[in-house]
Amino acid sequence: MGPGSPDRTVWVINHGWHVGLVVRRADVAEAWPELGDLEPAKFVEVGWGDGEFYPASRNTSGMALRAALLSRDSVLQVVGFDDSPERFFAQAPVVAVPVNPAGLHALVSVVRGTYARDPQERPVRVTPALYGRGWFYRAGGQYSVFSNSNTWAARALDAAGCADTSCCSLTADSVLDQARRCAGRT
Repeated sequence: MGPGSPDRTVWVINHGWHVGLVVRRADVAEAWPELGDLEPAKFVEVGWGDGEFYPASRNTSGMALRAALLSRDSVLQVVGFDDSPERFFAQAPVVAVPVNPAGLHALVSVVRGTYARDPQERPVRVTPALYGRGWFYRAGGQYSVFSNSNTWAARALDAAGCADTSCCSLTADSVLDQARRCAGRT
């Protein structure tokens, strides 16, 4: 495949309320140096969300309401794993979206730009991830009902070349439908 050919993959995982984005670590390691903070793994999933709701092992309706309307901060969950995305997330709908190297680099740039950084420019760990091998990190951006994990993922997919995914992407199902359309265009 040529330099513009879609020879890389981004997997979109539907977790119910939100989606996660998965890439091969080997495809992004040079462009995403923060991954050096994780244990070795073949794949990496990332998601963005409210700083209280997303990392909580048990969520309440009050937490969900605060996240939607009065969020104080946001986080990234970055998780490494070795099974294929379809196997690791066997209970979840998964869509594989082919992208070219430039699109994958653009997606990673969006993700990297989301990390909050300490005075030495390092990502700020918050707490261990909910599953897999990884961490929650402090993130930038104001979480709300209209700027949520799904709209964040859609913006990253837009950067990768999936035009028009951020329009109407408030729900996980809408992002997955748009990822299916993008995957069907290649």
